[in-house]
Amino acid sequence: MERLQALLATLPEKHQAALVWFLDRAGTEQNWPEPLPDGTILATKAKGIYKPSWSRYALTIRETIGSPYPDRDPKLRPDGSWSYFYFQENRDAAARDSEFTNRGLVACWRDKVPVAVMRQVSEKPRSTYRILGLALVAGWGDGYFVFEGFRPDGQSIGRGSAADFRQAGLTPVAPPEEFGLETMNDAREKILASIVRRQGQPEFRRRLLDAYDGRCAITECDVVDALEAAHIVPYCGPKSNHPSNGLLLRADVHTLFDLGLVSIDADAMTVVIAPRLAMSVYGELSGKPLRLPTATDLKPSRPVLDQHRAWAGL
Repeated sequence: MERLQALLATLPEKHQAALVWFLDRAGTEQNWPEPLPDGTILATKAKGIYKPSWSRYALTIRETIGSPYPDRDPKLRPDGSWSYFYFQENRDAAARDSEFTNRGLVACWRDKVPVAVMRQVSEKPRSTYRILGLALVAGWGDGYFVFEGFRPDGQSIGRGSAADFRQAGLTPVAPPEEFGLETMNDAREKILASIVRRQGQPEFRRRLLDAYDGRCAITECDVVDALEAAHIVPYCGPKSNHPSNGLLLRADVHTLFDLGLVSIDADAMTVVIAPRLAMSVYGELSGKPLRLPTATDLKPSRPVLDQHRAWAGL
């Protein structure tokens, strides 16, 4: 059993306040939620899953009338709890982790972070939404995230059960794997393989090392073993391995770039960071000019940089 107040207490104040807005209105119908007094946005009309740039976690999921996704009606229980099968972003179940919104829900699943759930009940001119309340991501299978809603007393059954998936005709998968000492050797092998993959395809990485004179495009780090060939838009075949779709980045910055926490202003060719990084050691990167190759055909493409920044929401 999971208790809501204990889970909320582990979150930053801003995150707590956003979730409490939904908690206080659970079971009611509301107009589109306006930002909180401090400007915190509670949901976005652009996507059904809202993962704010200031958090690694998804904050809200929203079902709309006429949605192209096969979301299922919630099942209410006598004790006030409920379960809800909500389809991921991207109709291809195998592509779950290619979407930052889905990754935000997976992070909620892994770390037991509550998510707000709202469903549209009327359309324009006066769109209204029923606030189901807060729920935990109980699992995932065949493209569906299953949510377990908290009871009025703040209790939840947590991860749910395999029986719920079988009854829905779905195949559950295990939660994100936790590290254990018994897996240490396997983990080391995975880490080494991951480093090779992250450094990039050998030819693509070599071309970027040459183009950027062996220095990170953002930090100017010149430790070659720490530099990785980052795709600006995800790899989708050999044509993706053109230097104009790449940046040579230090490994940690590459990770932040892939998470959408670091991006590039294509007009100014300067670094943009997520607000949550502003007070961290990465805050000094904000506004820093991008180190560019001399050759025009090797410089990063402005359109793909714009695409990455729009995806990151920065």
